[in-house]
Amino acid sequence: MGGPTATAADLLDAELFARARQALDGVPDLPSTVRVHVCDGVVTLTGSVGRPAARAAADGAIRQLPGVRRLINRIVVAPLRATDLEPPDITD
Repeated sequence: MGGPTATAADLLDAELFARARQALDGVPDLPSTVRVHVCDGVVTLTGSVGRPAARAAADGAIRQLPGVRRLINRIVVAPLRATDLEPPDITD
């Protein structure tokens, strides 16, 4: 017979994932390394940020989305290192 077919829940999760990714893309200073996973309306965020405010902003952006049944925020706040703040050495 045919291959697996998408269920209504799969389609809703895919739509919620797209909305969540778009919402996170709109959060200033949020690294693109923050990941989103959606399963049955449960959104899980993972990755690391440099400041607690960035973690809170990501949380707020997702919580306001329609269709989020639960949010699991596993974003870790990892303080920036001095080397992260230094401009790269550019030589010709």
